Amino acid sequence: MPRRASPQADPASEVTDWEGARTRVVGLLVDRGAASITHPHGTLLEHLLGTEQLLRHWGSSEVLCLAGLAHAVYGTDGFAPHLLELEERHLLTAAAGSEAEALVYLYASCDRGAVYPQFERRGPIEFRDRFTGNASRPSEDELRDFVDLTLANEFEITILGGNGDLPPWLLQLFEHIKARASDFGRQGAGALLAASPTVRLW
Repeated sequence: MPRRASPQADPASEVTDWEGARTRVVGLLVDRGAASITHPHGTLLEHLLGTEQLLRHWGSSEVLCLAGLAHAVYGTDGFAPHLLELEERHLLTAAAGSEAEALVYLYASCDRGAVYPQFERRGPIEFRDRFTGNASRPSEDELRDFVDLTLANEFEITILGGNGDLPPWLLQLFEHIKARASDFGRQGAGALLAASPTVRLW
């Protein structure tokens, strides 16, 4: 599957050595103990690597793949343990670049109870930051990457990392947010759903 081109980066922080950036991010994860943190069906490090690989399989951009690799470093609304304090965001920026770090923060800061229900309707999404309480309206490109990352995270845990059983809430989430996903993410997630022995899509 062809890789989607990365969005134009700030020339001052543009990453050109993607393998080097990936190596730095993995090193940061290991140094901060991701391999020793329990996560459903394994360790946090295994989940982060699995999420990255799923995004790569879908043909996601290098920026999004790096964000997938690091998506839980600040914790998430569904997973409290974290590897970096918010005051240490510069460490991830130095490793992955500013675009990937900004996407990681967007994902980590999402107040899911306030944001997810909005995906059921058309129009702008008011994004609530659970760390600060502030509200913002991400661009359509930012929402697309957020949705692709959300799908990769949840599908890696539930289908790839688990026993293949599909909880009803995951199918409901997919139906609510798939219109905002990229073609890559929507098709990739749909293929996993179709292959799951416990779900019928048609």
